[in-house]
Amino acid sequence: MALTRRQFSLSAAYSAMALMAQKAQAQSYPARPIRIIVPTAAGGGNDVIARTIGEKMADSMRQGIIVENKVGASSIIANEFVARAAPDGYTLLFNGPLIVQTAALMSKLSYDPLTDFIPITDVIRTPLWLAVNASKVPARNLASYVALAKAAPNDYPYASIGAGSSHHLYGHHFNTVNGLSLTHVPYKGGAPAVLAVVGGEVASVFLDYVSLKPHVESGKLRLLASTGTRRSPLTPDVPTLLEAGFPGFESYGWGALFAPAKTPMGIIAQLHDEINKALRHPDVVAKFQGFGFEMGGTPQAQFATQFKGDHDRWTNLIRKAGVKLD
Repeated sequence: MALTRRQFSLSAAYSAMALMAQKAQAQSYPARPIRIIVPTAAGGGNDVIARTIGEKMADSMRQGIIVENKVGASSIIANEFVARAAPDGYTLLFNGPLIVQTAALMSKLSYDPLTDFIPITDVIRTPLWLAVNASKVPARNLASYVALAKAAPNDYPYASIGAGSSHHLYGHHFNTVNGLSLTHVPYKGGAPAVLAVVGGEVASVFLDYVSLKPHVESGKLRLLASTGTRRSPLTPDVPTLLEAGFPGFESYGWGALFAPAKTPMGIIAQLHDEINKALRHPDVVAKFQGFGFEMGGTPQAQFATQFKGDHDRWTNLIRKAGVKLD
């Protein structure tokens, strides 16, 4: 019994010392510039978001924040770099759902998105909208669209920004849940995909609102539904697919910051607070909402749960679609 009590006392002492060390580390953080690794090219959407949030965080934390672009391999190069970085809060990753999608799209990776990263919080989030060519598709709701597509599937191919993308996977899932056989036509990005729908090359696409908005306003495209769990404030008259009776489209697109696994939770909490502070800045709110984004800042534990759910959901969709990138 005496030995057990002594062991317990030593264990408690070590735990207390470890906690004190973590608190001391967090209190002195940051002592040098922080790097945010972005998997896309400079000037692109992810890069702009990371630089915008990084600039405000740098002002508040009184320390430099450097955005580095490590492009290629469907974000794997950037992901690997951060996964192998020291878990000290000085190397962060900005990425979207692709971080979990690539894990299912590739046969083997050197990292695991669930165990090699700590999700800090989302910076922005957005649903995707199902848009159709207004003159090619007479349907004004999902039920009518499904009926038309069942009757003449060859007349209703759908676009995406590439094989294995969220846009493709949602289109494939839409086929599956409705017993359709619509043809997938991949394009190299959102701009050519939306123009293909506008031009009548294809009938529909799942895409972001910013890309769709000018063509919706001109009357060339019609929005039938959005993904997510609730209607977007950008399009309050457009129902979600779930609301219209089509489950399995609840995931959001998001851009989030991650730290390497084993980063002290005191530092994670500090980063979460700084991100939220930056997200409340009027300039940032105006800029991100102008892009058609909803503001992030989800509590860390809640976002970690969402991240795990998105991992499982995307993995299931990718396996059903039979898509591989290697």
